[in-house]
Amino acid sequence: MTRKERAVWLILAAFTAWLDLWTKGLFEYPAALNGAPLLQDTVLENWLYYRTIWNVGGVWSTPIPGWVLKAATTAAVPLIAGWLFWDKRADKVESIGKLLVLGGAVGNLYDRWKYDAVRDFIEVWFGSLERWHWPTFNIADVALVVGIGLLLIRSFRKEESEGAAAEGGAAA
Repeated sequence: MTRKERAVWLILAAFTAWLDLWTKGLFEYPAALNGAPLLQDTVLENWLYYRTIWNVGGVWSTPIPGWVLKAATTAAVPLIAGWLFWDKRADKVESIGKLLVLGGAVGNLYDRWKYDAVRDFIEVWFGSLERWHWPTFNIADVALVVGIGLLLIRSFRKEESEGAAAEGGAAA
């Protein structure tokens, strides 16, 4: 990867983190971390809402102590950055996955250090408000999920192509 490519990936990762923090800044959040949502409004009836809450846990609000999440994410960010910048075999899809994971991790890490919680505001319902809904999330979470998805898809395709190459080589 050239210096120019590294700079582009770094700018895209920084943009992802900035977009997350900017969108979180558009809303006000409850004064208390466990307080009721301050804002809740409909974007698309029976499907998409915004609701400002604090997530003091991990993914899907799992009860993980904040200090563990802070320490793990603080350690992970430079490891992800190193993986993004120094993996010579990564293609564009893999690099985009890594930069999305990096940007999402930085966006949520900022919140963890500043607020001891993550600001979430996007809420998706399936059907109506009486039906099931996805836990409230933010742009960083979207970047993390899409980035991890791209990395998983890419890793399965690499395994398939390596397996086919090995079979072809053994048959020759």
